[in-house]
Order: sequence, then structure tokens, then C-alpha cells
Amino acid sequence: MFRRLGPRLAIASALTFAVIGTLAAAIPAQATTIGPRQYFAGQVFGDTAQSVINVACGPVQLSGHPAPGQTVDVTQLLPPVSTTAGYTGDLAVEIDASLILPTSPASGGVPIATFTQYSQKLPIPTSITVPCGGTGVMSFSPYPLDSGKASNVQVTFISLAVTPGA
Repeated sequence: MFRRLGPRLAIASALTFAVIGTLAAAIPAQATTIGPRQYFAGQVFGDTAQSVINVACGPVQLSGHPAPGQTVDVTQLLPPVSTTAGYTGDLAVEIDASLILPTSPASGGVPIATFTQYSQKLPIPTSITVPCGGTGVMSFSPYPLDSGKASNVQVTFISLAVTPGA
């Protein structure tokens, strides 16, 4: 009797664990509120190091608008962290993303998004004007900035070379 029962129990146990594992994986992670003394990394379209922003440009245009569907977000990091990680400092309650272009004034960049929670994807506005080629920096800065440090992501602008009437 135990010879037949053993394989059946093993199969039933495996199925139970598979169902429980599937249910646990399906539960979405809770967004964490941005606050003081936290490490973070900014991301442009899911990348933290070198990212591409696709730009809708005509064949002879020098500037255009970001293509729709591109996002920025901020991910919380737990120590130990690399020296390139951002830090919210003692007072921050949000992180502001700004696009710094080679032609940007020294006072800052083009505002892109404001985050109050981690793991929240926000769109890159399609209304802003960016170069059809070249590079820039997406800066994710804690606010208010007291003892905090920004997380900067290098971006490359790539023209989609939109042909009128196509």
C-alpha cells in the first residue's frame, strides 16, 4: 500500500508547491516611498548605464521630439552600493529627473518627471525638443538636495529619420 501512496504523495506535493509558487510570483511588488537616507539608481528605458532615446526627426532636421513609449524610473538600492549610486540625503522626499543637453543652461536641464515612489515608470514627454543625434545626461536628483547625490545616466539620441508622408 505504501508503494502506491508514496509516488502519489510526491506528485501531489509537487503540484501544491508549483501552484503556491505561481501565486507568489504573481503578487506585484509594493512601491516603496522615497525618503531620507536611501540609495537609488535612475533608469532611462530600463537602463542605468548608457541609454538610447529615440527621436522622431525628419531627414534634414537637427532636432525633434522623443518617440512615444519611452520611460524613466528610479530603483531603490540596498547597501553595499557602487560609487555611482544616487543618495537621497537627510531630507529628500522626491527625486526629480531632468535632461541635461549640451546646449542646456548651467542652471539645470529640461524637467522630465518627479518621483515620490520607486519602481514607477513615467513617460519621457514627447512635447520636449531634443537633438536628433548626439549625447546628453538624464540627471535624477533628490529634492530637497541637502546632503544627497544625483544619479546620472548617459543618454544617446538616435534619429528615427521619419519621412514625411510615410
